[in-house]
Amino acid sequence: MAGEEKQEKKEEAAPKKKPPVMIIVIAAVVVLLLVGAAAAYFLIASPKKGQEAGEGGGEARQEQPVKHGGEEGHGGPAGTAGPLKVLDPFIVNLADAQGQRYLKAVMQFEVDNPGTDSEIASKLPQIRDEVLMILSNKTFDDVATVAGKRMLKREIANAVNRYLSSGQVTQVYFTEFVVQ
Repeated sequence: MAGEEKQEKKEEAAPKKKPPVMIIVIAAVVVLLLVGAAAAYFLIASPKKGQEAGEGGGEARQEQPVKHGGEEGHGGPAGTAGPLKVLDPFIVNLADAQGQRYLKAVMQFEVDNPGTDSEIASKLPQIRDEVLMILSNKTFDDVATVAGKRMLKREIANAVNRYLSSGQVTQVYFTEFVVQ
């Protein structure tokens, strides 16, 4: 009987063994790979300011708003910006020969007077019509360069200012600009 008791104790002790070190190492490597993959996804998927989209892919550069403090025609003193009026997206076909490209632009107007915001809202149909006419008369070559976008901003600001009497649009900011 004493021999049987010793054998039972050995059988009970057997399941209490520590897991092999190799399993722990493999589990740690898997966890590190998952964390690394998640970090890489968030770094790559996050939008980058001023990053040029693939020109060969048919997309134009997405331009982020930049404050031009102290420059003439770009708002007030250094570091200050006027009130912003957010507009709904504009989607137009470009005036290219193929007629296959379109432009999606979301913009905000910086104004010199807080009261101008309500005037823009009251004249929004005329202002949207004017901006749509300007955008739809552009070609891909007109809007593909930074200089072309700057000229487009000035053209839009001048056209909108013709409708305003209580203030002026001092700057146009593109918050989305996609050409396909």
